[in-house]
Amino acid sequence: MFSDIRGFTSYTARRGDRAAYRLTQTHESLLKERIEERGGIVVKTLGDGVMAAFAEPVQGIRAARAIQEAIRTHNTGTPDDPIAVGIGLAGGSPVMTENDLIGHTVNLAQRISSLAKGGQILVDERVRDLSSLDEGLQYLFLGERDLKGAGQAAVYEVAWLGEVARLSDAKDRLTLVLTERGTLVVEFEKGREGEAGPEGRGIVREHVLADVDLSLEGRDLVGRLGKKGFRLTDFDPDAAVAFLSALADARTHGAKPGPSAAGR
Repeated sequence: MFSDIRGFTSYTARRGDRAAYRLTQTHESLLKERIEERGGIVVKTLGDGVMAAFAEPVQGIRAARAIQEAIRTHNTGTPDDPIAVGIGLAGGSPVMTENDLIGHTVNLAQRISSLAKGGQILVDERVRDLSSLDEGLQYLFLGERDLKGAGQAAVYEVAWLGEVARLSDAKDRLTLVLTERGTLVVEFEKGREGEAGPEGRGIVREHVLADVDLSLEGRDLVGRLGKKGFRLTDFDPDAAVAFLSALADARTHGAKPGPSAAGR
């Protein structure tokens, strides 16, 4: 398993080295406890990330879920200084050295992690095949992806947020998730955190629905999230209409579980 803090380079440039160091220590502390509680080991820390290993894939999935839930709780308490972490897992038997693990499985897990948006848990096909999910989780097939240096691989998302509906743009650079909690979660791909047009930089990851204003203009979603205006491009109009309908229904009747693959 690899984790990676999303937007770390821009955070460091904006907030400075001391703040970035504190962020990495918070990240490492949140991960280490939950990895070890579920039978894993931290192989090494990577500055803005962590590499861990587990005897069984399901242990890794449970740890990843616990990590994302802990980060969600942390962000609720510190909305002005949130963390967004992408997690990737791959199954196999790496080569063990004195203080490291190497091999194709390690490379695959790292590449899958690099695909994960902030808040996502992504796994390869072997992890999916070997792991029955706990209640409240589901697998979503994201398709075959070209992983640099590791070839083509089927990638699956472990959906853990309690989803009512979701919407992704055509290139899967951004995903909006409507949750049972009655919030809207914004997930950016690595390297595009906060890129929603010049006014959209710094968009907070999770919003209560009272702070959400969305409308469709052609293939673009426009509106506001909190105090930030934005324009999100290249959405399938039919999927966007379905998502906006679910959003309107959640405002009126409260969020209820429903199809979670809109826009895939």
